[in-house]
Amino acid sequence: MVACDQGVPPALAHEQLCLDHYLDQAFTRLRGAFEHCHRGQPLDPRTLDWLLAHADYPVQSLAQSGGSSSPAQRVKLLELLLGLANLQEYLRHHSVRLKLAE
Repeated sequence: MVACDQGVPPALAHEQLCLDHYLDQAFTRLRGAFEHCHRGQPLDPRTLDWLLAHADYPVQSLAQSGGSSSPAQRVKLLELLLGLANLQEYLRHHSVRLKLAE
């Protein structure tokens, strides 16, 4: 992000995001996916792919001993994992449509 002075963790280098901006982006995408599900609207497959592809980062970040994340960031990482698990469970139990490629 422009004007962000926080360091980018090596695992997020391809995203070019610090941990806080990564969490903001992940929660925004997760909230959007749930809103679409609850309204019966089709999900954007790119959003779903992004969320699923990045599900391992919170696990790896939390597993690292002596990680550089703050207690508040660790709480957010745990909340993100719970949200991703809830989304996966919702998708498993409900028929959800995906948007067709444009």
